[in-house]
Amino acid sequence: MQGRAATVYAVLFLVIAAGAYSLIGVAEQPGIDLEGETYTEGQNVTVNGYEYNVSSIGDGEGTLARVNESSVYTQSLENNSTTQLANTTYRVLIPNTSDPNTFTLREEFNLSENVTTTTQDGVQYVVQNGTDGNRTLVPRDQYERQQFGEPETREFAESDTFDYRGNETTVTNVTVDAAQLQYTAPRALETPLVEGNDVDLGPDGNNQTYVAHFPDDSTLQLTTDVDAYDNQAEEIDHFNERIAGLWGIVILSAITLALLFGMAFLPNK
Repeated sequence: MQGRAATVYAVLFLVIAAGAYSLIGVAEQPGIDLEGETYTEGQNVTVNGYEYNVSSIGDGEGTLARVNESSVYTQSLENNSTTQLANTTYRVLIPNTSDPNTFTLREEFNLSENVTTTTQDGVQYVVQNGTDGNRTLVPRDQYERQQFGEPETREFAESDTFDYRGNETTVTNVTVDAAQLQYTAPRALETPLVEGNDVDLGPDGNNQTYVAHFPDDSTLQLTTDVDAYDNQAEEIDHFNERIAGLWGIVILSAITLALLFGMAFLPNK
């Protein structure tokens, strides 16, 4: 009797498991079907005058690259630091006043490796060995003038412009600590894209919101119909939840079958 009852219940759970499994087999997952342009790597995307290049696509992610031809850069030249200008090294010198508005670039000379220097009381000296074995300390500035002549100096004031590393540069401010420079030059910008994420493309005040979709590992689709994407993504999530529930039924039914047969055929005491 015990075995027959177990068999009846086993058949019932077997039918339930088979039905759930058959539904899993015939069910088709909904996809994302949107209106919008598709792109591959290397193609350009133009949005309200801004041109982007699709620089990478893969694994549900991508990157748009754009060059801003007039990006603003700032540079700080700290007092007593060195900087390169026209392949020449200069030292930045700012007057020790409460409100300076100028600074000077003074040419720096490179001493040979055989020259020994020492610093005493904040002053750098060049050590010269005499024929009699005595050492003489010569201030480095004096030694450089003897060896190289007078260093080139260039003075700049606030609002002055000059060529700095190939860019027309303006002196915007001078303080006792540093001279502030500003210039415009191209800047490479990257916009990351992730499946389903919104992205704003185009100039500020005239941009457009898109949602990124990757139909495959080599294709990017951009659409402005954000609501349509969200609705279809929600349908996919709901489908996956139902499939997960059916798998749960199959697994629980299999476990129940094993328990029924195991308990039905236990030896009687």
